[in-house]
Amino acid sequence: MIRYIVNDLKRAGGSKIAKVYFFATIGLILLANIAVICFRFIYGSNEGTFAYNVFEYASWCFLIPYYSCRVLAVMACGSEYIYPKKEGMVLDAGDAKVPLRPWQLYICKLIEAIILAAAFLVIAFVLLYVVTLLFHINEGMIEWMIVRMFLNKACLALALWFAGLAFAIMFLFMFEKKWKAVVGFAVVTVVIPQIIRIFSLDSFKFEFFRMIRRFTITQSFGLVPYPSYPERSVPLIVAIGLVYGILATVIGIICYNRKSR
Repeated sequence: MIRYIVNDLKRAGGSKIAKVYFFATIGLILLANIAVICFRFIYGSNEGTFAYNVFEYASWCFLIPYYSCRVLAVMACGSEYIYPKKEGMVLDAGDAKVPLRPWQLYICKLIEAIILAAAFLVIAFVLLYVVTLLFHINEGMIEWMIVRMFLNKACLALALWFAGLAFAIMFLFMFEKKWKAVVGFAVVTVVIPQIIRIFSLDSFKFEFFRMIRRFTITQSFGLVPYPSYPERSVPLIVAIGLVYGILATVIGIICYNRKSR
């Protein structure tokens, strides 16, 4: 399995979609810093126009990499759907062929997606720091306390990002047609949470939706940037991400095994 993962990571890392994802990351970081600089030119040197604000704003946008887990899953799985076989599949591992059972292939792709996500998160953080430092060079070096607070929030969000990757891989293996996988991922990560949020508003007064909203991933992302918020529970946020991620992985493996022939 390890040989297959290493070989397939080379393919995924050099793919066109990986390059697009990389430049899209740079684009978002540049856009964030340009927006802060423009705000300073319009309203002057005020709260919201400094380097530390860029890191603060970035922690509000952790939903963006969560939604982009779909792209990372496609990067890991490749463009062609691999039909499972009960007796296993012999796949290319560079200089050798590796026999993998359907569940082994599934786990390999999930691990690849996690490794790719980790690599891009490190790259994104380095780019965020360097670009922000260059845009705000007149303020001097960015204080370690600001960086540490951002990293603490990012570490808390790791479990939620894992759930996003698990959802994306699950739908890619459940459906042979990519558009069905896209729709399924969108329904779970966007449509259902939004329905819960809307019906949990005071205007509807549905206590059931208020209760379950606390256990949605989007609600958890909304609490990550605010350490002092009373409803922010670190154990609960981590548990939500891990439970959803493991549940999606189990469902995905079962569905993929049933498609074996």
